[in-house]
Amino acid sequence: MPGSERPVVLLIDDEKENLDSLKRALGDENPAWEILTAQSEKEAEETLKRQISEKKPVEVVLTDLVMDTEASGMNILQKARQLDPLIMAILFTAKEKSLDRYAAFDCGAFDVVEKNIRGTAAAREINIKTRAALRYREWSQWINFMRRYFDPKVFNVIQRDPSLLDISGKTISIVFWDISGFSKLCESLKAYPNLISGFLQEFCEVGAKTIFEHGGVLDKFIGDEIMALFGVLNHKDDGGKLDAIAAAKTAQTMRGRFAELLPKWIDRWSLYVPEKIEIGLKCGIHTGEVLVGNVGTDFRDQFTALGPPVNFASRLTDRAKPGQILVSQSTEKRIAKNIKSAPAGEISDVKNIPGTFLLFEVVS
Repeated sequence: MPGSERPVVLLIDDEKENLDSLKRALGDENPAWEILTAQSEKEAEETLKRQISEKKPVEVVLTDLVMDTEASGMNILQKARQLDPLIMAILFTAKEKSLDRYAAFDCGAFDVVEKNIRGTAAAREINIKTRAALRYREWSQWINFMRRYFDPKVFNVIQRDPSLLDISGKTISIVFWDISGFSKLCESLKAYPNLISGFLQEFCEVGAKTIFEHGGVLDKFIGDEIMALFGVLNHKDDGGKLDAIAAAKTAQTMRGRFAELLPKWIDRWSLYVPEKIEIGLKCGIHTGEVLVGNVGTDFRDQFTALGPPVNFASRLTDRAKPGQILVSQSTEKRIAKNIKSAPAGEISDVKNIPGTFLLFEVVS
């Protein structure tokens, strides 16, 4: 699951003696944690921002409620959640009358600890709740990770049986889309990055929606390239035919939606680009046996497929012309009775994949 190799915890208390005591207590019990400290709202906010910029975000904030003001802890909680919606925050205080628990939870506090009994008892409770907060954050990150890749209709199935994500060998159909001419256009529009990012956001949203509609899994976005998998959760004994058909239908739908999307953006780009704008969507599909599953590490999760068929699908995309959907022979045989295609030549120079391969084009 997502999560850092070494959890980062931020302790905030304006009383240095209390701060040092709690840091020692938590550090002794959890030597793997990186424990940072701050003694004010300003210092806490600076630390949170610095950790994000260094790509080592704080995962749990433990803050005293009353410091500069009686609302200091609540202010820190709100700022922390603005910087990272998934951050876990625990408030602790010895001044119960200053604490509005409902307001704390409304602001996103994970838990509240009373410090009326100073020392070991309070430190033990904070330690237990911090561990729980870290586990909850990992779970939340895992849920968000899953939602990126899977259609909501399949999401509940995977939640009930996470073993479906274990790496295994499967026959699937791999689809790549790439936009020809886009790098040249980006160079022409480098002074207007919003015109590029706005288009890519819309393109990726359309891609994800189209993939999910046809039961596919979104593997990744790579700049102006999209990769999708069909058959990952397939338990049908049909040799991957229905998945190949779903992949081809997705490509057809995506081709139509891209054609609808493009004119609006060409109108916008033309205000700043004097030359003729020529970009088009290319697609390659190949069906084959791969290793597929969650190949995540302690640093990053990635649900993906591995093996020569993935590289071959990518090479097909490179060979496709703008507006063209190229499929391999193994895909064409599976879709032939349902989707019209035509011979599109052969290739024999695929890097690291020896042999001569027949190509087919999905026609409208």
